[in-house]
Amino acid sequence: MADLKYEILEELGTLSTSKSGWEMQLNVVQWGANKPKYDLRTWSPDHAKMGKGLTLTREEIEKLYELLGQALTAGDGQFEMPEVVESESQVLTPPVLGPAPTSQPAAHDYLADMYYADKVAAESEAEAEADARPKWGRLGDL
Repeated sequence: MADLKYEILEELGTLSTSKSGWEMQLNVVQWGANKPKYDLRTWSPDHAKMGKGLTLTREEIEKLYELLGQALTAGDGQFEMPEVVESESQVLTPPVLGPAPTSQPAAHDYLADMYYADKVAAESEAEAEADARPKWGRLGDL
């Protein structure tokens, strides 16, 4: 497999940091000889390794900004929003890209929650399996 060529041109901010030090970051990245794009993904502390992520053009990030503003201010009750939990992660302030929502809703790191939810589920399953196994050879069980 060929080496992936990329250059992080600008680090816009960190959404969250895992216990292992990996950070969910929004950056401007140039992939190969292509035009730079906005990039949202997890990175190792030294930026040598990366997790899955997505890249967006300027037009796509403007549309995402608009949709997030509508979703967070609408409060139409289509789904229940989880409570906002304070964390040590840095909250990004989006750049002014067009008409901004009239009020700023509380920020929450939904992408990181989705990304790490599968890890938490796997750890819970492993703990449940360990608890279900018989404990052989314990003196207290005699």
